[in-house]
Amino acid sequence: MISPLFCAPPDAVIVVGAGLSGLLSAYLLEQQGQSVLLVESRDRVGGRVLSDAAHTVAPFVDLGPSWLWPSLNERLSHWTHALDLMLFPQYQRGAALVEMPNHDIHRYGATFGQEPQSQRLAGGVGALVHALMARLERTQLLLNTAVTHIRHQAEGGVALSVEGPQGVQQWHGAAVIVTLPPRLLAHRIRWAPELPASLTDQWQRSPTWMAGQAKLVAAYDTPFWREAGLSGDASSRVGPLVEIHDACDASGQSAALFGFVGVPAHWRAKMGEAELIERCLQQLVRMFGPQAAQPAWVQLKDWAQDPHTATPADALPVNSHPVPQPRALPAPWAELAFLAGSEFADDFSGYLEGAVRSAEAAVSAWRAQAPAGLNPL
Repeated sequence: MISPLFCAPPDAVIVVGAGLSGLLSAYLLEQQGQSVLLVESRDRVGGRVLSDAAHTVAPFVDLGPSWLWPSLNERLSHWTHALDLMLFPQYQRGAALVEMPNHDIHRYGATFGQEPQSQRLAGGVGALVHALMARLERTQLLLNTAVTHIRHQAEGGVALSVEGPQGVQQWHGAAVIVTLPPRLLAHRIRWAPELPASLTDQWQRSPTWMAGQAKLVAAYDTPFWREAGLSGDASSRVGPLVEIHDACDASGQSAALFGFVGVPAHWRAKMGEAELIERCLQQLVRMFGPQAAQPAWVQLKDWAQDPHTATPADALPVNSHPVPQPRALPAPWAELAFLAGSEFADDFSGYLEGAVRSAEAAVSAWRAQAPAGLNPL
């Protein structure tokens, strides 16, 4: 476990961002015998992975990504096994519902099939984050700390200016791995010497996957929809939720529904969180009955309003996964700065699998430039 008293040596590798890519990068660097300084602007680790506790009714519910597909997600599957995490299939037994524009509810005898079937992690995707955190021993973690500048040092290495609880500070490292999404990276961090304008312009045009989205989770005392022969799968042409699914735990005892909000980000901001939640609950009542009116716990996460994830440009709807961004940087950065994060993955960009692959690729690229004598990956 990370020690709060650990002090990063000057030859540490600095990792910017403590989401899945950043945590896995730190863990892989430690496996090389490397000390790490992990810098995170939020007050928590995980990035876009957010598994909140929903009272005692639903111990963990995902307000960020929920699903993985082991047969497709080779590297993510490897790490779930390596970290002794348990998977279970997304619940799909029972009927599905569709809400029509006139508010009529159509019930279909079978749910919408998925092939391959989505899987979920026991304890939420946050279990993956916590498992990595628990294995870090040579990493110093700085929370509530934003990186503002990255500078090349003539004598070697990098210097980072950060703003945090202790004010403005400067940290030095042998190299840096940056795991922010391209658009946020271009928006937040300045480089000296500057990167080519063509590259930062390209980053600005690269949407951050799910940054403009919002997700609602409602936890209940019992999975009453299952008792009514429903799978929890539903879609709506009215909204505000456009897609709904069962979010119970593996046993089905911790009961919850989750839905993706289809109202654009600017309308969500204008409407306000309280009204949007109320309208979502009214919709759940229309579709699943009066028992949906009084959840034991309800939470809305609007990622477009999260400055650690989204920029104003991310308020625009995105209907396709981001195009993978090139990771190579020009001189003098090529041997000192490495890019990770899901949008920088060669494949599965925007997915958890992409976050894992990009971390592995960044650490491999760093290792190719690092001094000889390191332990192999």
